Amino acid sequence: MRHDGAHHQGLKPLDRSRAAVLSPMLAWAKTAARYPQTPEHLETLLESSEPLVHNLGSAQPFLEELLSRWMEGPHTVLEAHQVEYTRLFVARWGGVPAPLYTSWYLDRESYAGNAMEAALSFFQRWGVMWQETALKEPPDHLAVELEFLEILCAAAQSGPEKRGEYAEAASVLWNDFRRTHFDLWVPRCVQAMERHATMPVYKILALILRQLCEGE
Repeated sequence: MRHDGAHHQGLKPLDRSRAAVLSPMLAWAKTAARYPQTPEHLETLLESSEPLVHNLGSAQPFLEELLSRWMEGPHTVLEAHQVEYTRLFVARWGGVPAPLYTSWYLDRESYAGNAMEAALSFFQRWGVMWQETALKEPPDHLAVELEFLEILCAAAQSGPEKRGEYAEAASVLWNDFRRTHFDLWVPRCVQAMERHATMPVYKILALILRQLCEGE
């Protein structure tokens, strides 16, 4: 029987049906992991929340809270999330609880370390060339790595003309990236998020990441 190490490590293969469930959740988490610059950012999260209701029931109360706050005042809830994003992930007196960079967790609390180079190497294996955007996110930022997983999910759902070796290659890379990179740091980030998050978006983000890492 063919064995590529994925089952030994407890990771499920990324088949077509699993990728279809994970894709919208990864897209939601990717958006949530980025700084909310405008009310439209939160509106996008609300509009794309239906897959969470179906596949992550524990998110329902927080989605209802987000909607309630949004109805009370989009700019007020936006400001509250902006303040929390900065406090949780960017800058806080006494230390940032949950930095969103792989290097912080795997390279002794540094930025742009070996983990960043490792992320780039994984991207290149799939032909993805990282380019810095106006968001100034390095390649080992959580949002960028979630987008990479989203790309692999799209490949696993490819049509008949690309199914087979192409989808299998996406599954193998998914497992390699998860086992040797993503899952080495994200659970620690999630634990910090769960302890310190008060806004619904970041509570839901923690739930999605925990299910991703533990739902294998």
